[in-house]
Amino acid sequence: MENNEFKLKDIIKIPPFNAERQLKRRISTSFWADANDFLWRVSILKDNRPHDTNSYFAKLYVDLLMSAECSLKSLIISLSKKDETPEEVYLEARKKSHHLDKLYNEVVLRAKRRIKLLSKKEKQILFKANTLGVGYRYDIKTFFFLSQEDFIKRMLEEGDVSSIINFDFINELFTMLHELKKIAKISLDKYYGKDNSLSGNNMEKLENRQNLFFTNVGNKL
Repeated sequence: MENNEFKLKDIIKIPPFNAERQLKRRISTSFWADANDFLWRVSILKDNRPHDTNSYFAKLYVDLLMSAECSLKSLIISLSKKDETPEEVYLEARKKSHHLDKLYNEVVLRAKRRIKLLSKKEKQILFKANTLGVGYRYDIKTFFFLSQEDFIKRMLEEGDVSSIINFDFINELFTMLHELKKIAKISLDKYYGKDNSLSGNNMEKLENRQNLFFTNVGNKL
């Protein structure tokens, strides 16, 4: 029996349990799940629109920004150094806030010679989306800044706001973010593999480490 168990473990190559790694895996997976949920929500809302208004498009845009942010934070965690604690890498990602440019540049530093990131065109779409921000979820803000644009530019969707808060760009960003989400999943699977915390003792160890993480991070979750 013992010989058979050894052979099974050897075949599937289960790494020894490590609470630090498993916690990083759980945090990265959590961010990836958030990115996926935001994309699912946009996929439903953009194809079942009650009306085509700038206010509605702005809310789709903000959901897409949140998806991008979560994919990038998932990548930062999964590309963390072995000697980085879960607290250190989580807070490093968190302090970049909603700034997609800062988050992406952090990912680039960590991904060098490890995984392939966005193409040049995809990166341009990401950075273009970054020029406004999550504050545009409010109708009054979208309306005000659109009203400040040159009339012709606004009609041609070439202004700072109108070039982003429109259905064509929403679709372009939506498509690109599926690729970013895919890259985040590739990194997560490559460096953290499957969950090996399912046994009773391991689950208890992970729960204890999670509790310590929550204590250490405090109100910065």
